[in-house]
Amino acid sequence: MKNYIIDKASWHTQRPRNYEFDKTRIYKYLRSLIDYLTANGLLNNPILAADQEVTDDTQIMASDLTEEGYEFIKVVYGKSKWIDMVVEGKKSPDDYKLLDKALKKIREPK
Repeated sequence: MKNYIIDKASWHTQRPRNYEFDKTRIYKYLRSLIDYLTANGLLNNPILAADQEVTDDTQIMASDLTEEGYEFIKVVYGKSKWIDMVVEGKKSPDDYKLLDKALKKIREPK
């Protein structure tokens, strides 16, 4: 698998907007996603230490993910609206219902 950046905080925080935007929402979203990936064994190596802050340089690389983690990310970034809802402030970053649903879907026997 080719290694590339899947998501990076600055892609969201540096995007031009015509309204007031709180970039800490992006940091919380990315922290929650990374914590979720870690807790569910979807990473090859840690992205952040437990006490490390998310910054504009924080990113998720394809190589950070296990094979199952990569499949999960494809579902979450493709069909799941969790990320959009968190970024728009419509869902709390620690509301994992949609992520749990996506993980269950890829872990179900085919």
